[in-house]
Amino acid sequence: MQSRWIAFGAAMLTVAVVAGCGKTNQAGTSTQTSPTSTSAQAAPKSIGNPYGGPTIDPPGPDEPILTVTGGSTPLKLTMDQLNALGRTSMTVDEPFVKKRQTFTGVPLAAVLARAGIPDSAAIDTVALNAYHYSSAVGPLVASSALIATKRDDAPIPYDQGGPIRLVYPDGSKLSSVLDAWNWSLVSINATGPNSGS
Repeated sequence: MQSRWIAFGAAMLTVAVVAGCGKTNQAGTSTQTSPTSTSAQAAPKSIGNPYGGPTIDPPGPDEPILTVTGGSTPLKLTMDQLNALGRTSMTVDEPFVKKRQTFTGVPLAAVLARAGIPDSAAIDTVALNAYHYSSAVGPLVASSALIATKRDDAPIPYDQGGPIRLVYPDGSKLSSVLDAWNWSLVSINATGPNSGS
C-alpha cells in the first residue's frame, strides 16, 4: 500500500509540474506542496499515458477513497459508498488531454449535503499529492462540479488522475479554471465560518 502512494506521489509530482497546478486564480486559490528532496527523479512517462508515471493498482473494495470533514456528519467513503449517493454522467472537453471524454460520478453537491456542509461554507479539496484547491461552496455547486469515478465507462487509474477527480461541464464558470480540476481527490475539508460543524 505504501509503495503505491510513493509511486503515485512521484507520478503526480510530474503531472503537477507539467500542468502548472500551483497557479492561483480569481475563482479560488490553490497550493502545491514542494518535495522535500531536490534529488528525486521524475517518473518516466508511460507510452499511451498522457499524465506520465507508472501504473498503480486500483483501491480495494473496502478501502476509503474520500474523506469529508468539517460538516455536521464526517464521511469516510469507499468507491461503492460514494457511487451510492447518486451517479450522473457528462461529456466534456477535458482540458489536460485536450479531447472529449465522458465522466460518470457523483455531484459534489450530493456529497456535501450528506456531510452536512452548507452552500455558505468554504472548502479545501485535497489531492493525494497534497495539492489543495480552496473555494466557497457556492461557485463549485453552481458550476455543477462532479466527483468523477469513471472516465469513458472505465475506472480512472491513479496514474491518470484517479480513482476520483473533480470535473466541470463545458461552459460552467469553473470549466476553464484548471486549478479547480483536482485530480486524485482524497479529501474535502470544510473551513471557516458556516462550515456546518
